[in-house]
Amino acid sequence: MADEAVGRQIAALERQMQRQRRLLLSACAVIAGIALMGFQAKPPDVLRVRGLVVVDSLGRERIALGAPMPDGRGYVGMKILGASGAEQFGLGLKPDGGVSMGFDAKPGVGNPANSERLNLGVTATGRGWIRFLDNETRARLFVSLDSSDAPLIRFLDWRDGGRIVERQLGARGEQSVEWKW
Repeated sequence: MADEAVGRQIAALERQMQRQRRLLLSACAVIAGIALMGFQAKPPDVLRVRGLVVVDSLGRERIALGAPMPDGRGYVGMKILGASGAEQFGLGLKPDGGVSMGFDAKPGVGNPANSERLNLGVTATGRGWIRFLDNETRARLFVSLDSSDAPLIRFLDWRDGGRIVERQLGARGEQSVEWKW
């Protein structure tokens, strides 16, 4: 008889364990379903922010977007930073409506005070321009349109004694200008 009672108790315990197992599996399924519903929620169509910073896998800032940018100039823009954190590309829309892009040399090349080497843009009055700078950050070449929208190329030769000789070639002819800086 005692063996029979023990057998019934074991059978009751097995049934209880099966019920608890089913209950635990059901609870896990409900939790998994709720979690999956959260992951399948539709993302917003528009994300509204004043600024956004994208970082790389090491947490370094690599892209910054701002409206305005946080540099105090009031530009709406973007900058892309190299691995060292130095800006290597910038795009800005100015408060007057002008827009420009700047391309920089990598850090350690040329004058460390200014790494910009190429700029292009459109002025607030609608004139396009391109400016090339040398490794000492001196403007050396401009390509633009003059006040009558005729093409103009300006070459700047930086000479000893603080003199600059500018040679202008345009649709209307050629001229040279010299000034001190």
